Amino acid sequence: MESNPMIKPQLSGGLLVAMTVIISMALLYVVAAIILAWPGFQSIWILFGVTLLAAGLIFWRWARRVQGRRQWQQFANRQWEYLTRIKGEHEATAEITVLSFEEIQPTGSWATIRWNKFGYVQPVWIENGTFAVWPESVLLIRPDPTQIQVGAPWPLTYYLRSHACLAIAPSLTRA
Repeated sequence: MESNPMIKPQLSGGLLVAMTVIISMALLYVVAAIILAWPGFQSIWILFGVTLLAAGLIFWRWARRVQGRRQWQQFANRQWEYLTRIKGEHEATAEITVLSFEEIQPTGSWATIRWNKFGYVQPVWIENGTFAVWPESVLLIRPDPTQIQVGAPWPLTYYLRSHACLAIAPSLTRA
């Protein structure tokens, strides 16, 4: 299953932190044992090698997570720069956040959105477009004037056509 590219990857996890602490303590213990038993007990060197290998694997895992987080941040910055530029080029735009998907069909999806400016949450039919839409995505759209009118009540269900979606970016509330 593909992970949601709109959610910032987690840098640390409980297991990784626990393994880091355990390996660090084991490495300190083995180094202290080598210093105290110098020059004897050659079997301690094998234990030192294994512990050093485990520490290298833990370091490699942390480095991958930091690199993944940095790449995601660069991706998010590019997406938001594009969204801001497109917003400046079009007169009537609105930002909506896709909160969840209820049903996905071949021609589109039933979802729940929040209008960011108004905080209004409502169901929506999102027509399939040229890019994938994920939960926690912010869409820059051109609101349909036949559905959204000043002074009129909100429609029960908003119909979002694919050509009305101008840009997509990760939600800043989770970033």
